[in-house]
Amino acid sequence: FVFALDLASKALMFSALTKAGGLINLLPFFDFRLGFNHGVSFGLLSSQSDWAPWLLAAVALGISAYLSMRLWRATTKTEAIWIGLIIGGALGNAVDRLVDGAVTDFLDIHINGYHWPTFNLADVAIVIGVAIIIFDGFRNTIADRSDPP
Repeated sequence: FVFALDLASKALMFSALTKAGGLINLLPFFDFRLGFNHGVSFGLLSSQSDWAPWLLAAVALGISAYLSMRLWRATTKTEAIWIGLIIGGALGNAVDRLVDGAVTDFLDIHINGYHWPTFNLADVAIVIGVAIIIFDGFRNTIADRSDPP
């Protein structure tokens, strides 16, 4: 679901933003702004090299393959959800890299002229998946402490 939603949203927003000159103002702190990320999350490790998209896509596909094996062994709904979110987001961005050489971004949060790097629904899914892992880890740690020895 995340994979399909991400690719559909990128196609829709690319079309709309291309027609609108790359920017659609929505709220004082949020716009749709067309951007292309040649690196990983938030532009880290950005490279214009011809091989970079292939390498980054290969890493995403490798992580997705590993997580797919974990998904088969998932023992809780929470685990299945975070794995699915991360796989869907990683595959969505990998397809962008392989097809376009960069990831299409369009969500722009800004305050007083300071902009967070543009991002997309795949990035949102990955961040939520990681947040669930962290929250679940804290919850399990607290539950372990409350169990009698």
